[in-house]
Amino acid sequence: MTEQGQPRPQRIGDAERDSAAELLREHMAQGRLSPEEFDERIGAALQAKVASDLDPLFTDLPGPRPGQTVATTPSYETPPWQRPATPAPTDLPTPAVLPPRTGGAEALRGLTGALWIVIPLAITFIPQLGWPSFWWLIFIPTMISMVLGKSESDRDRERKRIAHEQERLDKRRRALGD
Repeated sequence: MTEQGQPRPQRIGDAERDSAAELLREHMAQGRLSPEEFDERIGAALQAKVASDLDPLFTDLPGPRPGQTVATTPSYETPPWQRPATPAPTDLPTPAVLPPRTGGAEALRGLTGALWIVIPLAITFIPQLGWPSFWWLIFIPTMISMVLGKSESDRDRERKRIAHEQERLDKRRRALGD
């Protein structure tokens, strides 16, 4: 038993002994130990039972000691959630509106045109197929496409107007030196 106030000796295992042996091999490779000193110290390291048995083997050697953690660079890339956030650039102008979308209104106009071809054919042939009371249902998609096509067209026109206004304001700011 140890006296009260003194720390108890910390027992070590094979991993700690192997670590000490590896450190001694590195010191020998650096020329800090002669072959005789290395043999003597490696024998003592492999016979060590507690951490304090390893301390005398490294007192006259520089660098890390067994049991000390050495700060190393990780061999893996830091995950994105642990990286510091990249600040947004502040010198770039932020657009006031998104760029205008194209294609939506044109597609609906094409659908409307196709429906104007299909409707007369449907009116002509549906009664002959035995569906005389349901021929008017063909007007529902036609009306929807006409209403949505017009509103999409208006939205495209508004987006273009806002983009043009934004460009005009940007030119004016550049001319004034802001």
